[in-house]
Amino acid sequence: MPPGHVPGADGCDFCRQRRLKWEGVIPLGDHAGLLQHAIIAAKQAGGAPVCAAVADLLADQVAATEWLGPIDLVVPVPIYWMRKIRRGFNPAQRLGEAIAKRLNVKFRPQALKISRRMRKQSELRITARRANVRDGFRVKTPHLLAGRSVLLVDDVMTSGATASEITSKMRKSGADRVIVAVAARAPLGETGN
Repeated sequence: MPPGHVPGADGCDFCRQRRLKWEGVIPLGDHAGLLQHAIIAAKQAGGAPVCAAVADLLADQVAATEWLGPIDLVVPVPIYWMRKIRRGFNPAQRLGEAIAKRLNVKFRPQALKISRRMRKQSELRITARRANVRDGFRVKTPHLLAGRSVLLVDDVMTSGATASEITSKMRKSGADRVIVAVAARAPLGETGN
């Protein structure tokens, strides 16, 4: 998928077939090659400088996306508390913070909460991912989303199940628009595993 591609309901067969809920996706690039290595390195202990560099690149990509329109707030995908303790940080939070700063909009890292422990999506087949995340997230601050355009940020998107589940919860909480920004998007040919 090319950077800045709008895969909304009318744009992308992959998204339309899976009834994904967001308005569009802004990826920095495909989850392959140097970007894939950078994202893996960013998640390791001591990976904060790499994560910061990827965050700056994604922030520039988001800011340069012509179809984006106004954004009211940036919300990162949360990670389970034990994983955050092990890693020391949430990569999506670092990415979102850089984007919010670049766009000069509010950053709301506490807007979402994981409501139950879930298996890592990367350990599951694509067909099991939607069930894994179903009701796995909740909106903690629905009043902040009402009538707003929200940029949901994550590090990697493969099947889109996590972003779709969260987007559905945000829309039910009153969000007007939800756009997703990710550092890397699995190439469409690799999402059927």
